[in-house]
Amino acid sequence: MNWKSCIMSSVDENSGEWNETLYVFASMISAVLLAGFATPAASAPPLDFESAPIHYSDATPDNAVSRLQVAIDKGDKSLPFEEQFGYLRGVLKELDVPESSQMLTFLKSSMQRPLIGPQNARALYFGDDAYVGYVPNGMLELIVADEKLGMVFYTLEQNAEGPRFERQVARCMTCHSSSRTKNIPGLQVRSMLTDPDGEPVISAGSFRTDHSSPFEKRWGGWFVSGTHGDIRHMGNFQLPDKKRPQQPIENTAGANVTDLASFTDLSQHLTPDSDLVALMVFEHQIDAHNLMVRTNYAWQIDEHHGTTAGEDPRWRQEADVLIDHLLFTTQLRFNQPIKGTSRFAEEFSQRGRPQKRGVPLRQLDLNTRVFGASVSYTVESAFYRSLPFSVRRYITEQITIRLREDSRRNPEDRPDQQVVLDHLPDILLSDQVRSENAQ
Repeated sequence: MNWKSCIMSSVDENSGEWNETLYVFASMISAVLLAGFATPAASAPPLDFESAPIHYSDATPDNAVSRLQVAIDKGDKSLPFEEQFGYLRGVLKELDVPESSQMLTFLKSSMQRPLIGPQNARALYFGDDAYVGYVPNGMLELIVADEKLGMVFYTLEQNAEGPRFERQVARCMTCHSSSRTKNIPGLQVRSMLTDPDGEPVISAGSFRTDHSSPFEKRWGGWFVSGTHGDIRHMGNFQLPDKKRPQQPIENTAGANVTDLASFTDLSQHLTPDSDLVALMVFEHQIDAHNLMVRTNYAWQIDEHHGTTAGEDPRWRQEADVLIDHLLFTTQLRFNQPIKGTSRFAEEFSQRGRPQKRGVPLRQLDLNTRVFGASVSYTVESAFYRSLPFSVRRYITEQITIRLREDSRRNPEDRPDQQVVLDHLPDILLSDQVRSENAQ
């Protein structure tokens, strides 16, 4: 098999005081939940996904990309090819990934690192079930949901003669299967300072970023468009050289940027945005998906060994960590409103299954927190629907108990609570795929 390189490589960490730094979509994402909740969150012990019954590397994938390739080979489908963007728009449409989710990173962190820099940023896009990376003059990078395998990685050369998706395993696992990705083939978000060329300054350190991370530790190596008051972050900024900064940086010029034209060449991308709200939704979503995959793996392994109904099965431990995340247990709170520059927030709130529009799973707050809903919208994803019914039933029971307790303690905090409770079994137990034509 012709293994290429890791789709999105990462950079080793260095720690220090203020040299815990910022964030980069180095592989495509990991985060560690805060201590104090369900135990697997911080340590994420390994799950043997290479042995029976999963056989991650050797199993035949069955997912949106593998099915698309079959349809293309049969002549049932085609992908339009554009001179500038190649297959990008076609892939986004097929995988139901909105252009408004675009995020731009200038950190040199993957096999395409020679192409990446402040004037040739990598664009990243995400939908409910897929992630797409694009580098101008480079290849496409994809991660999609697979019912058995969890996350499956692909590359697509920008060849006008015809699309050929190539699954990537061996070299990608160096970056995409580590403690940063919760010890599964998964995703990670990191934040790092760079030099003027986008080269990571290792001595300045890095942060793993999740939905609990303070603004001050986010977005090193990223462009960020949006407003956020007097809060400061590390986006839209490069160090003057490769030396570790000796003093904390006041990134005033990178704050509240609504036009990125002075920072990068926007003509190379589908939109002029690297939306602040999209970034923060993304940081929540990737860990939800990581935890769903871990829970799925744990069930498959327990079932294989006949231990699903044991006293304290592994799948239930993993599900408890997932439940904390779905209930936004550690979601960052802030005291100033935030606003992006694209249509992402508007389009995000309109996605979802049409008949569930009365249930505000995609309600955004953006004044004191990102999400205003009681339960994460990620329960509508293919990653969640891939969980066995018994697992989803357990999650439904536990979330119902916790929401009812919360309603009794804080009846005014979330007025949508009862609406969500009324529809919870249907939301969490339904196998229905979200409509591709959702507005």
